[in-house]
Amino acid sequence: MISFFVGGVYLLGFASLPIAINRSRTPQGATAWCIGLISFPMIALPLFWIFGRSKFYGYVEAHRQAASEISNDLVQYRRTVTSFSADAVPGLESLFGIVASVMKSPFIKGNKVELLIDGEATYRSMLESISGATKYILIQFYIFRDDEIGNKFVDALMAQVKRGVAIYFLYDNIGSSKLSKRFVKRLSQNGVNIFAFKTSKHKSRIQINFRNHRKLLVVDGNTAHIGGLNIGDDYLGTYKKIGAWRDTHVKISGVAVLEAQLNFIKDWYWEAEKVPALDWTPFVVDGTANVAVVNTGPADDTSFAAIIHLDAFNSAKKRIWIANPYFIPDEPVERALQLAVLRGVDVRCLVPSRNDNKVIHMASKIYMDRLVRVGAKFYNYAGRKRVFMHSKTFLVDDLLSSVGTTNLDNRSLHINFEAQALIVDKDFASQMEVMFLRDFAASVPVATNFFRRRSYWYRLTAKALNLSSPML
Repeated sequence: MISFFVGGVYLLGFASLPIAINRSRTPQGATAWCIGLISFPMIALPLFWIFGRSKFYGYVEAHRQAASEISNDLVQYRRTVTSFSADAVPGLESLFGIVASVMKSPFIKGNKVELLIDGEATYRSMLESISGATKYILIQFYIFRDDEIGNKFVDALMAQVKRGVAIYFLYDNIGSSKLSKRFVKRLSQNGVNIFAFKTSKHKSRIQINFRNHRKLLVVDGNTAHIGGLNIGDDYLGTYKKIGAWRDTHVKISGVAVLEAQLNFIKDWYWEAEKVPALDWTPFVVDGTANVAVVNTGPADDTSFAAIIHLDAFNSAKKRIWIANPYFIPDEPVERALQLAVLRGVDVRCLVPSRNDNKVIHMASKIYMDRLVRVGAKFYNYAGRKRVFMHSKTFLVDDLLSSVGTTNLDNRSLHINFEAQALIVDKDFASQMEVMFLRDFAASVPVATNFFRRRSYWYRLTAKALNLSSPML
């Protein structure tokens, strides 16, 4: 009986191979799944049928329905972005073209941007924006905790409801799985429109592998906050196990906020199946920043997050400075960084010395080793201090900056719903430079031979875990 069961599992593993090959977005992902399904199907088979899907179904159709319901608003929006679209900057013509053609929205000129470093400054800015709302607040987070800072936000939101401000609150069903029904009911009963983004909405398809990893706050269509911080006391460094928390956000004021607003509607309609009444009047400010608010995810026809990173890195002539907590890039992104080093670009990567995901932390050592061998520089943030570096940013040359939610791993580049602000502005790039230099100074440089100096078992473990990187 047991042998019959085992044989059946192996047979199902082999039968699943064509599906794994057909579904996977990358050859590496297909290879990893195929090896697992053949070698240890007892483990790989259930994992594949739960996590092996790379295409998210139903979202595009929901977006089309939402667009039909706000067709008049979309006409106004498209007229606005056309009149405020920025001319392509020399050296970034390709990126401007990709954003305009693929994301259907161009870079928007004339915005103000404010760099927000760490939790205290970011939360203070967010709460100030919430308190200044007069019409509506759109709030979306992967993780929202029912703790001290979480309740400060709840109190601020409910105070605005009493003043007649409409609140639309969206959180990821898995990332915020610890939120109690009591917490959600409290908000709902006090006038907050609140929904959980559930990727398994369509019961005919298993889609629990996907996450809505976006972090967004939009107020009155005038200001938007985007970046790496969720809402929780851990981002203020109060969790002893993790310690201090290093993260980055950005506040945007201007017409580009309408892009963030439109992106929120797509996610909101997926759950609520109705569109909130919002203001699409352009908020014009005296700013200098060209901004594109880019949403990417598994409903896209191709992996636009990876394409944007590839094009940005390929455009570099002077430097590529990256801060990212989960550094396991796919092969094209890794090759782009290697090529940049070989053509003389200053490639530096800031990674955490301590990580909340031990598997990814070990798997990343392989990529670090390959890149430092060709001349890239890596820095372990804060050395032996109990600090977690969670920023997802990059700086290319003296003009292009990115602040957002996208990690340099397979999940963010190909599977998650992500958001990032691409900012073309010399003043903001100068601020990013100062931030990076301060972070590099607080870090420990990684030696060129760091990996070869480790024990045989350490290297073997890292290489073994690296085999699973297309599935992480």
